[in-house]
Amino acid sequence: MKKLRLYTLLALLLLAGGVMQAQDYENWDEIVTEQPEGYVVDAEGNVEISTPEGLAWLTSVVNGLNGCTPDNFDGRTITLMCDLNMSQYGPRNLKPISRRNRPFMGTFDGAGYGLDGLILNFPTINESSNSDMALFGYLLHGTVKNLTINSGFYKYVHAEGTWYDAVLVAVADSLSLVDNCICQMRNIGAMNPAGENYMGGVVGLNRNSTVRNCAYVMGEYDLGFARNGGGIVCRNLSEGGYAPALVVNCFFYGKMIGSYGVRNAGGIVCFNEGDISPDNKGYSAIVSNCYSELLGPLFGLQDQGCIVAYNNKGGIVENCFADLSTQNYVGLFGSDYGFINNCTSFIAEGGDGVLEEPVGIGQGETSIMLQALNYWVESQEEFGIYNTWLAGTQIPVPEFGAVYDGIEEAHDNGLKMAVAYPNPGRNTLNIRTGLQDARVEVYDMSGRMVYRQDITENVTAINTMNWSEGTYLWKVVADGKEVESGKWIKE
Repeated sequence: MKKLRLYTLLALLLLAGGVMQAQDYENWDEIVTEQPEGYVVDAEGNVEISTPEGLAWLTSVVNGLNGCTPDNFDGRTITLMCDLNMSQYGPRNLKPISRRNRPFMGTFDGAGYGLDGLILNFPTINESSNSDMALFGYLLHGTVKNLTINSGFYKYVHAEGTWYDAVLVAVADSLSLVDNCICQMRNIGAMNPAGENYMGGVVGLNRNSTVRNCAYVMGEYDLGFARNGGGIVCRNLSEGGYAPALVVNCFFYGKMIGSYGVRNAGGIVCFNEGDISPDNKGYSAIVSNCYSELLGPLFGLQDQGCIVAYNNKGGIVENCFADLSTQNYVGLFGSDYGFINNCTSFIAEGGDGVLEEPVGIGQGETSIMLQALNYWVESQEEFGIYNTWLAGTQIPVPEFGAVYDGIEEAHDNGLKMAVAYPNPGRNTLNIRTGLQDARVEVYDMSGRMVYRQDITENVTAINTMNWSEGTYLWKVVADGKEVESGKWIKE
């Protein structure tokens, strides 16, 4: 399906010295006023969504709109059953699913599917814009996983106060999890005339929670008049003795466009903040096994860093890398008062990334970024939680140094990471990829091929009912070369 270039509608956003202007669109919740087809509830209260109207209805159910009693979905799962084109009827604005007083506490499983034409647009200062802005406004012990946001845009104007903005989750709070998600839509900055706002590519505030296996790729990230911005997470915060704050196994690939109003900007995380007081019980804010490929210079009146802009005394940054070739006097870190280990710049040549300085890996060291990233993942005790990076081919970005003018172009060229789900799984292994003229191969740990099939659709469903329990290696092969791979666990 051809991707809609919705973000091109934003040419009039930043008027010099004025408030950002944008066209007002009809709101989904004012069109879908009762439970539609494509929103199916089972006996346990779990939901399957298969239409744009179904996703729109979810906003009413969680937020208590259109006569619904607010439902936080605690202990239940919402599953996306197919790709959704949110603009198939024309541009429509979707309000954030959940707010601070209406948190989402369940699990939203994208099942490897994606959203196209997503518009989150609040162009004026009014009561409706006084909330944290993203597809999900507020997670509390909640989970969002296995979802790709392919195209669309967001843009907000806030009133006074402190607010968090992002494409996927504005606030992930108290043991929330954002896992295996990719954001590829245009990200437009917020204006907050009388307060402070924090803007992240994937998550705005990650408080005592985890963001892992996530990416912001192939899009322009326009900070506009936002005060602070982070490529993956703006503010990574551990406090109150509750849990660490983790940003792990993530990457940013694209531009971060700023203005004179930007204060702090980080390629992966803007603020990495761990409370060092005894009340925090030794927990830390940790950024680990991440990298950023910035395709333009950073902006900021205060701290700027291609990895982290500000790392406080309770912050830990390890095994993280950034390409500095497009930066003007901006290094890996802005202000650093915490602990840094195995962090260096890399040269985007040859696909694997050549590190400026060798880093420790096991008992030895390596100058190849891909080896360092994969070693960290494979050394984890809980094997299978982290997605392995592409082994032996190239880092999962379309092409180092390439600037894509539109998300549509990247999709049309099939430049999209493959996803294997559910992982772990039992009777079915689904491998989703945007590649064409390729094949899927699966091997057991002895190296024996157990499955091989040409890719004819976006999702290849493999019956694994008769397979033995254990770990398997899957590969996507095109033109005789391995282009994507990963490990899958059969329970």
